[in-house]
Amino acid sequence: MKKIFLTLPYLTLIIFTSASFFLMLNAARTDSAIMDELAHIPAGYSYVKYLDYRLNPEHPPLVKIISAIPLLFANLNFPTDKSFWTTDINGQWTSGAQFLYESGNSADKILFLARLGPILLTLLLIIFIYFFARKLIGRWWALLPTFFVALSPNFLAHGHYVTTDVGATLGIFLAIFGLLNFLLNQSSKNLIISGTLFGIAQLMKFSSVLLIPYFIFIIFVFYLVSVIRDWPQVSAGNRFKKFGIRFIKYTRSLLAIFFIGYLLVYAVYFITTLNYPISRQVSDTTTTLQSFGMRPLANLNIWMAGNKIFRRRQYRIFYGRGLRRGMAVLFPYDFYYERSSTNFNNYFHRPNYRIMEYR
Repeated sequence: MKKIFLTLPYLTLIIFTSASFFLMLNAARTDSAIMDELAHIPAGYSYVKYLDYRLNPEHPPLVKIISAIPLLFANLNFPTDKSFWTTDINGQWTSGAQFLYESGNSADKILFLARLGPILLTLLLIIFIYFFARKLIGRWWALLPTFFVALSPNFLAHGHYVTTDVGATLGIFLAIFGLLNFLLNQSSKNLIISGTLFGIAQLMKFSSVLLIPYFIFIIFVFYLVSVIRDWPQVSAGNRFKKFGIRFIKYTRSLLAIFFIGYLLVYAVYFITTLNYPISRQVSDTTTTLQSFGMRPLANLNIWMAGNKIFRRRQYRIFYGRGLRRGMAVLFPYDFYYERSSTNFNNYFHRPNYRIMEYR
């Protein structure tokens, strides 16, 4: 009886995970392609098939790579003779239409296989949430957040699409877990794990860069708590030295985490840009950043694109584009059906009551 009681939470976890899996699998089989998938699927396929990063550079590659792996075994036709590949600057939307619908491939097959990767990431998120919550609140209460995620309409809706949102959620969650695990159990092994998980988060979505100030804040809090805890036990003459050394150790660990993470980012971009012609990368980068406001930074990125070593930092080169594009997406709407690709004052300065006048 005791054994059944101990295993029942895990059986419940299996039920939640299975329910989520079959719901997403059915949706992946029946849903038509959404707009972002027209860019992400061919981009991911070109990364793993051709090691070329010319498509959809405004998002990191990891989710797209995971989604494209099953496609390698499907004997697909990828039209590299079309303009989206040969001459267009980031012809991602055209590539999706031609790859899925105009190249003799089965669009349903491509969509289903590509969506298996995001489904796997969503299931991993559910499982990791349970085990993380179990450490905090016990094996039974941990089922509550697990249930809310596994059967959340939001996660079920987005979890089976080839987009970066759920992947970013998983990456950020794992990165935070890795940092806390290192701070509570400091060792070289946990430091490497934390840095690796931080790098994985950066490869999921550009907005994961917000982990940097968050990590700084968390480590500062841990340092401050340790100082307050040990302050009475340390003599007044030794406090500056002891706590100064501790501050240096925390700072060194934080920098090591960032270094390991971005080393992983560099490695992945190195592989996915192996067959990306330098001249084409320079041309793409120049066109992509032509409207970027900070010209010294844009010019530096263009120079880096033409350098055999620094051009592998595609992550940094297109972070500016991702940021600029993200701002345009986040702040394009006013309250009365105005739309702009740039920010405008009405959105922030005043509520617009003219929506009440709409007939």
